[in-house]
Amino acid sequence: MVDYSIFPLDEEIKDKLAKLEISYAFQPIFYPDGKDIYAYEALMRPKNILVMDLIEEFRAKNDLHTLEVATIFGAVQCYAKRGYHSYIAINSFPAESFTAEEQAVFDEFYADVLGDKGIIEILEYTALDIDKWQSKRNSINRSRFNIALDDFGTGYSNLMNISNLEPDIVKLDRGFTLKALSRSYEYQLMQYVIEMVHKLNQYVCVEGVETKEDLEKIKALGPDLIQGYYYSKPCSRDEFLKKFFGYSE
Repeated sequence: MVDYSIFPLDEEIKDKLAKLEISYAFQPIFYPDGKDIYAYEALMRPKNILVMDLIEEFRAKNDLHTLEVATIFGAVQCYAKRGYHSYIAINSFPAESFTAEEQAVFDEFYADVLGDKGIIEILEYTALDIDKWQSKRNSINRSRFNIALDDFGTGYSNLMNISNLEPDIVKLDRGFTLKALSRSYEYQLMQYVIEMVHKLNQYVCVEGVETKEDLEKIKALGPDLIQGYYYSKPCSRDEFLKKFFGYSE
């Protein structure tokens, strides 16, 4: 479980964080050859509640900020404990930013540990608020995070958000991938999207690759990164070491 008590944050938010029981699983994001890992996506695992239900609970209280702090501090704490050296991708709300105090505490604990290896994955469930995003973007730049647009091809994650967010990485949603693998129209559409994103000098990560056949079809489109159950499910450090290196700690 994440230990939030070590962070000298405002007492009000510390009280809220103290009530959360959160751990993390990490899913590796591979280069297409499957030999080298580009990043680990940190996936929240709250105790006794589903992630989406936890998000809705905090949204109903108009307090996604607390969950934003919990997510980023918690994910990086677990990343540091596991001794990873690749990039870490962390899900984040586009309208939520650290306060100056929170930013200072984060930098004190993790600026040297993380360096420039952080990736903020923007979760977009509602239309993007440009003013709030610009504030968050300034905070991201100070922390040297890269930006990934998550779940492209579904909901509000669309071409306009590529323009507004100017991400370093565009992640194609698993649902988009499943359609592309089963229908020639969506397969051709995915090819066009990958080509377009490359022309913007951005990386493309395809999510939802689950079989060797899937892999070969997706690799033919030329993505930069691949994520999915074929290479690895989200797992603990011991599970990862056992699967890829044949031992555990």
